[in-house]
Amino acid sequence: MLEKMSAQIRYNASPLGDLFGTLSKDGGEFINAVGACHGTDGQTNWRAAWNAAVSGFSEFNDGDKELLLTVGNSLGSSDTAGQVNMLGLHRELLTARCGEAAETAANKGAVYRSVGLLTGLGMAIMVI
Repeated sequence: MLEKMSAQIRYNASPLGDLFGTLSKDGGEFINAVGACHGTDGQTNWRAAWNAAVSGFSEFNDGDKELLLTVGNSLGSSDTAGQVNMLGLHRELLTARCGEAAETAANKGAVYRSVGLLTGLGMAIMVI
């Protein structure tokens, strides 16, 4: 998503409304949530819609939400080159967070498999 945003800003110099309109055609769940929040409950700007969409996603942990809120607050606040650089930086940060999440999931998966196995063995010993 951030790569597409960066390309739209760099090559089309799209205003935020056009940017989100173009991205929503791809059907991204988060961007669709931003579009759904825009104009509801008196919200008339895209930054407020972005923040509302981030807050509404329970799949994001606090660190992810903080990073995405930073992206939303930075959009439209500088020139094209500044926004493209900011999106590149945040893409790298999100990639690092994805790697950490995959590592955590692998570690927790191993623990849960071990607990299941040990519980099964314990039950078998009790039955015997």
